[in-house]
Amino acid sequence: MSESKALHGQFLIWLGAAISIAEIMTGMLLAPLGFSKGLLAILMGHLIGCGLFLLPAGYIGAKKHQTAIQSTKSTFGSTGVILFSLINLVQLIGWTAVMIVNAISAMNGVSSSLFNFKNSIIMGIIMAILIIIWLLVDVSHLYQINLVIVSLLVIGSIIMIFLIFKTPISHTPNLTTMTFGSAVELNITMALSWLPLIGDYTKSTTRPIAMSAISSMGYFIGSFIMFTIGLFLTTRTGYTDFTSFLVTSGLGIIALFIIIFSTVTTTFLDVLSATINIQNIHPFKNMKLISPVIVVLGLIIAWIVPIDNYQTFLYFIASVFTPLYAIVFVSYFVMKQSLPYWLNIFWWLVGIFAYYQLQPFDFILGTTIVLLIGLSLFVYLSQFILPKRYLKKIR
Repeated sequence: MSESKALHGQFLIWLGAAISIAEIMTGMLLAPLGFSKGLLAILMGHLIGCGLFLLPAGYIGAKKHQTAIQSTKSTFGSTGVILFSLINLVQLIGWTAVMIVNAISAMNGVSSSLFNFKNSIIMGIIMAILIIIWLLVDVSHLYQINLVIVSLLVIGSIIMIFLIFKTPISHTPNLTTMTFGSAVELNITMALSWLPLIGDYTKSTTRPIAMSAISSMGYFIGSFIMFTIGLFLTTRTGYTDFTSFLVTSGLGIIALFIIIFSTVTTTFLDVLSATINIQNIHPFKNMKLISPVIVVLGLIIAWIVPIDNYQTFLYFIASVFTPLYAIVFVSYFVMKQSLPYWLNIFWWLVGIFAYYQLQPFDFILGTTIVLLIGLSLFVYLSQFILPKRYLKKIR
């Protein structure tokens, strides 16, 4: 595949990853701010999440030709790679379950309306089978298939926007209050959930800047639109449940298509990266056999574990990966050298603790950006206190 075609394919992958029910639902959570403030929060959160995190993370993976978690080895060592691979594996299996749960709920709602049929077991199995098929498709054919599916999803999204305009205006219902800073943070954390993945898909390129930029841009555009759809839907129509809107929208089979394939194109990346993280922990000869196991595990969790604390899950991701990549970024781009592994682990743990201590202050740009700047400063200053023999150059 030519480099230009690879860049185009990468854009489509990340655009498709962003088109999901989860993104729309998160956008709906911002409705208490009203449309104007909510839209500003979406824009600011996405600029921070994609510009300050996804872009440099993708660049490091592309420049070093390493996966997202492998790129942490120069600052945290082999033990750190294993530790972060385990943590990332947990969050990826969690995302797989969240995506399947959302799909099952939406499919049941639409199918019940269209065919008077509703069955969570069957809907879950259908989703799992389609995700596994997507994972087993030959890479040479994936570009063409993804081009068609993502194009259809974009058309479906446009139709949804049109239908929202047609829906009678209603007052926004009484919702849990949300501050502007919290709204910005939710946008950032959604982008951060892709932070330990993006390097997995940018590592095989000879144009690291272009590849990381096009990946971040694809996600930014898709996610910005999805968040805006969710925000617009709730503020204009009063809907707080996306499934209810799909049921009453008249989309019919189109709604099922959007639900199914938006879930497939997003969950596909989660599962594929989960297998890469398993490879970091213990190499296997045939990773294609591992992927279906991840999907089935996510499906079982989706069936038996209630996934209620969605925002808490997002905040957990931010608390773990913000300090991790703050240390990686300042070491790689600013210091050009690394502190001892044990000291970086110490600062990472301090960062996790600090994230939750800073949250109540409700900073206008979110907790993540404050933690990124503050922790980076402490790590940077640490190099001047330590004897030079403890510092290691980063290649």
